[in-house]
Amino acid sequence: MAANIRKDTFVLSDQKSTDTMSGIDKQNVMRLRINRIALVQELKIDHIIGPLIEHNVINNTDQRKISHGTTHADKARILIDLLPSKTNVPDWYNIFRDAMMNPDAGPEVRKRYRSLVEFLDNTVIHRPTSQTTKFSETMDKRRLPHYNPVPPIIKDNKGRSKPQNVLNLDEERQGAPPDQEMEKQAKDMVPERGDKLTPWNQDNQDSMTLIKGFFQQWVPTPDNFRSLLQVPEEHFQALQGSNHPDDKAQLALETKALEKIRKLELVAVLGRRKQLPQGFELCMCDVVHEILFDSENYHLYFKYFRNLQESEVHLLSDIVDSYSSIMQALDPSKSTDDTKQAIKLGFHLIDFLAEFGYFKEAELIMAVLLVVLNQTDNMETWMTKYKGFVKLMRLRNMNYDFSGAYNAYSMATEMTWKIDMMSFGKDLVPKAELYNEVCQMMLERGSINGAFGWAQKALKEVQETDSVNVINILCTAVISYCSKWQVKRAETLAIHAVQQARSMFGPRHPLYLKALLAFCHFSNEFKQDQAGLDVAMHALEVAQKIYGCDMIMTALAHRAVCKAMLVLQKFDEFNYDEHANEGLRKARILLRDNHPMLYLFLHTAATSLQWKALHSSKDMMNATLTLAETEAKIAIDIVEEYYGSISVRSAQMYSLLGQIYSKMDRLQDAEKMLYKSAMSFKLCLSPNSNFRLLAMATLGTFYKIFDKPKEAILMFNDVITNLEPCGVYLKWVHVCFEHLVSTLQSISLNKEADEVQIKLSQWLRDHPVYDRVITVEDLQEKAQPFHRFQEDFNIWEKRTKKLLDAVLKKND
Repeated sequence: MAANIRKDTFVLSDQKSTDTMSGIDKQNVMRLRINRIALVQELKIDHIIGPLIEHNVINNTDQRKISHGTTHADKARILIDLLPSKTNVPDWYNIFRDAMMNPDAGPEVRKRYRSLVEFLDNTVIHRPTSQTTKFSETMDKRRLPHYNPVPPIIKDNKGRSKPQNVLNLDEERQGAPPDQEMEKQAKDMVPERGDKLTPWNQDNQDSMTLIKGFFQQWVPTPDNFRSLLQVPEEHFQALQGSNHPDDKAQLALETKALEKIRKLELVAVLGRRKQLPQGFELCMCDVVHEILFDSENYHLYFKYFRNLQESEVHLLSDIVDSYSSIMQALDPSKSTDDTKQAIKLGFHLIDFLAEFGYFKEAELIMAVLLVVLNQTDNMETWMTKYKGFVKLMRLRNMNYDFSGAYNAYSMATEMTWKIDMMSFGKDLVPKAELYNEVCQMMLERGSINGAFGWAQKALKEVQETDSVNVINILCTAVISYCSKWQVKRAETLAIHAVQQARSMFGPRHPLYLKALLAFCHFSNEFKQDQAGLDVAMHALEVAQKIYGCDMIMTALAHRAVCKAMLVLQKFDEFNYDEHANEGLRKARILLRDNHPMLYLFLHTAATSLQWKALHSSKDMMNATLTLAETEAKIAIDIVEEYYGSISVRSAQMYSLLGQIYSKMDRLQDAEKMLYKSAMSFKLCLSPNSNFRLLAMATLGTFYKIFDKPKEAILMFNDVITNLEPCGVYLKWVHVCFEHLVSTLQSISLNKEADEVQIKLSQWLRDHPVYDRVITVEDLQEKAQPFHRFQEDFNIWEKRTKKLLDAVLKKND
């Protein structure tokens, strides 16, 4: 039976599904739905499932459905959605309530669950038949404008659907079983070929929309609404046509993401047209919470936000503005629980914005949070502020704002001191993420030895359960160990990072891609083989599958492929140049003109152009080298602005520009830039730094080629004198020895040449060729448990422990 929906009427679901319920059951179902977010976030099924099974609230079929959830939140969500269908079980709600009051867990969990029960008990449910219901303080006790009765919500002859609950995302549709419905959604989400836009026309849009946040209200769906979202048709069809389980899993996730973003778009349109209930805030909408708390799948939403940006629809900016207005009106002294929830939401919003590249907006949210946190001063607030400052440091490192990152580090350290001074505060602060961000900051600033120490501390400190930080720390450690030229240990880290990321997050996740790119960095520096190029191509394929739009990680994947081709000297075709240009194009779209991260892509593009020039016709050679010079000079302007003229990054660019000038026969300019590079490295790094020695070897090679033997001998001697053993053959070191021998012989210093030849023989004996091939298949093997890896990798601690155990055993 259809019923007219009037103003101020709170709707539980369509009338057909509720007319068999008692009034008490309807109120209890409403309690679950209003508190759904808190229940899903906090509830762990294992703590309460026993009594529900014992009293037949949950049967075997329900248990199988719940077990399909991949996370605690997924399982809790399935349970909460199942409970309203259990009204045939006497006292079903009280059984659920009692299970929460007496969970199979420790005292902290019991305390949190009792708070959830208080939320449920204190939820005020208005009678469905009441026409005098008012919104509470949230609406400042103001009545909504009068709405005329709407037509009955039933399917007509044209197939119009019943009202769509836009924000109750997991509600079973039209009474279909959940498994069948998911399968149907996966098929129906793919639009017909050629239909790039997905219109909400008269034949498929719902006449009414349920807006659900702090309160619920049905409002008319806007007339003539047409979605601006462009569905990636080919992407969906490729996933649907594949039999690979990874593609099937991604299709299911993509389908859910598209559904949520469509609903968010509709709610935003209602907001812009002033059709939402007065006092409604976008950031408190359930669909926004569903997206922001789905942290493992942020990447699935990015293409839609990019798509809407192109149509001048800035949903993220709207959410940021909404959240800021909510927080400015929040009084933390009056509502502690609301403040905690708002801060938790804010942290997730910052993470989403940072991953999307909205760094300015993310900093704005952090500033708003700090204003709220500064209003109270206690241990709990200190811990929250510490986590906030670490998050701020990570945000600024991602944005290459290293001065700002250092300021955030100082504030995080201050919070650490405060907490540690408390009698119970020692060892309470998780420091692994902070150590990792310090390492990242120091690597970019050229402090290689310092970064190496912080990387070691982070590897020891991180806990296996902190999966996100495990992968981030492993990836940063790969870069740090490569910078120290500890080749074998860097290789061990790179392999384990990829295997662990695949084990923890699967093969279609940004952290798996990040681990692949870390391995590519190692491979391009030291392995330089075909297998490394294969891994780079695999990384690019993964990036394109998981994002489906221009993202900085996709640009980095193109850059990795280009570098792999260059070190393999695959110059037959210009594929390397195409990847360099594509990476630079994406970076220029995503980053501002002078963003410090651009130098990475400009360096690769200029390197690619100089090699392209050498394999082009004479007419094209000069023009190509001129373009390479232009890109290199733009990169130098950027690094000098952000890093300074005397820095590791500047020295790298000076070296590249010097090499370009040498190919343009501008020998004086070339010598000037190569010498400037070598001296900058000398001022910034230790005498035995491999980066400095490589720059000296490059300058020495220039002197040798252009007949300056004395200067060349000085450079080469500096290299072999300060070279530290790394246990692995390095081609550039071998070439350096050979150049020194031939240069000494060219000026009749045969005795000295023989001495160098003896040193070369010793070096070759101590540094055998390391020709282990690591394929994509090797990287897909099962990962060793991380705690075991930590024990094996910290070799000195392991040996010390073994020695101490032996001594103790002997004494016994």
